[in-house]
Amino acid sequence: MHYDDNKPKYIRYAMYAALAVGAFLFQCSNIALPEIFGARVFLLLPLSVCVAMHEREIPAAVFGAFCGILWDSVSGVEGFNSLVIMILCAVCSILISHLMQNNIVTAFVLSAGTIAIYELLYIVVNFGFGGAGNPVRQIFTFYLPSFIYTIIFVPAFYGLTYYIFKTHKTE
Repeated sequence: MHYDDNKPKYIRYAMYAALAVGAFLFQCSNIALPEIFGARVFLLLPLSVCVAMHEREIPAAVFGAFCGILWDSVSGVEGFNSLVIMILCAVCSILISHLMQNNIVTAFVLSAGTIAIYELLYIVVNFGFGGAGNPVRQIFTFYLPSFIYTIIFVPAFYGLTYYIFKTHKTE
């Protein structure tokens, strides 16, 4: 086996990482993507799902952990994002490889499910164990608008990851 055969794969991974860092910077910047009626955008979730749809389970999980580590670096909950996003990416990759077709409709379905599961887990961890605030009010004033604000970025991320995967394919 020649190591040069894997060069497109490593270029693809580097491009995914650069895309993740860019999405992270946009997600954390209130200037680039401002809050709309208190809703924030979670760009790393649909990006990690779209990458997981094009990769096998282990690379998808590693990319999910990378996105989660980026997010954990600015959030107050250490390890939560990396663990949850890693598991969700591995599950998305398994679903695509065994049960679902890889297309834009599936990207919307998996992204919507991933965002909903992430938000529900965050609510359970934050409000269930922390006891901070009224979770029902937070669902309708923050999490549901954030869900809608985030889901509109799925076509852009799916198109970018599809292009990167097709142009840097290893066979």
